[in-house]
Amino acid sequence: QEGQVWDSVKKAAFVLGSGLFFLVAFRNSVTWHLQRFWGASGDFWQTQWTKLHIAFSDNDWALFFLGTMIVPTLSFWLFNSVLMVADLTGKPTFITRYRIQMDKNNPVDPVKLRQAV
Repeated sequence: QEGQVWDSVKKAAFVLGSGLFFLVAFRNSVTWHLQRFWGASGDFWQTQWTKLHIAFSDNDWALFFLGTMIVPTLSFWLFNSVLMVADLTGKPTFITRYRIQMDKNNPVDPVKLRQAV
């Protein structure tokens, strides 16, 4: 019994150690590639942020409103409009087959949808 436990511990240590070694090596490799890519692009995201900040002329309230209200709201409606079209038309089928309640509101009543929106 004791020999089996020790053997299991050795196997677990080998598997976990190998997995940890692989993940660290993979992380280092990905980091190296990303540093080369972003370094070659000349600090792309910092440049975009600087352009946005200059466009708002240091108006922090407008930047706050845009970043926390407008962008998330537009993103929400953009992605969910695809789902609403799928509910209304039943197409594309690769989206509609993942509905939780398959036989309920199929297709969605347009009047109820307009009231909800």
